[in-house]
Amino acid sequence: MSRFKKTNHINNTAQNGFTLLEVMIAISITALIGIASTNLLSNIIESKKVTDIRSEQLTTLQRFNQFVSRDIEQIINRGIRDQYGDAQAAIIIDGTDYLAEWTRLGWRNSPIADDPRAIIQRVAFQLFDINDEECEQAKQRVQEIGNLEPEGSCLLRYFWPVLDRSGDSEAKTQVILDLVEELEIEILATENNSSANSNNQQAQPAASNWYSQWPNLQTGSNPEIPTAMRWKLTLPKVGEIERLWLLAYDDQ
Repeated sequence: MSRFKKTNHINNTAQNGFTLLEVMIAISITALIGIASTNLLSNIIESKKVTDIRSEQLTTLQRFNQFVSRDIEQIINRGIRDQYGDAQAAIIIDGTDYLAEWTRLGWRNSPIADDPRAIIQRVAFQLFDINDEECEQAKQRVQEIGNLEPEGSCLLRYFWPVLDRSGDSEAKTQVILDLVEELEIEILATENNSSANSNNQQAQPAASNWYSQWPNLQTGSNPEIPTAMRWKLTLPKVGEIERLWLLAYDDQ
């Protein structure tokens, strides 16, 4: 009798296993771990995407600052003749062809150039829709960092191999800002009181005014000369950025 009971106890122990409740708990825990891992991976990917976008924006801003600062800081009072032979002012803001255009010094020659050119250069800037052909490189860079359907404009810099252009003079272009929502350029002009001082008249404080278009229609007795330039940019996910440059502009 005792032998029979011992054998029966062994058989019952061998048949024991996980209950349905234990299996459901194990599946639930595994599912929770999977969901948490998926959310963590998604957050990491999204953080990397945001970091890449900000890094690309910083790179383009550095490129923009490098080109524009160098161009503005070397502005000189030297007008040109365009491809039609018409005289153009040294500085043009909100003109018919470009958003901004001016003449600058400091265009370095290559040290191994056999035929040195002039160190004076004419540059211009214009906005184009990001989907236009002119912005193709900018659009590709923006899409590579995850912005598959970008909206806005790119900023192009133009420069010419000659100062006074002819009919066959073609400009070269560079994209210096990949994505910009708005751009405003203004000139600060100050009255030139040198004529009053030369006539021994009492010196008056020079009046200054901001202009969104230049050259302006000057009606005062003293001509105004540009003394500063201000750029206001609105960038996606960054907001408004304002840059101000003083101009070493000779009115003579």
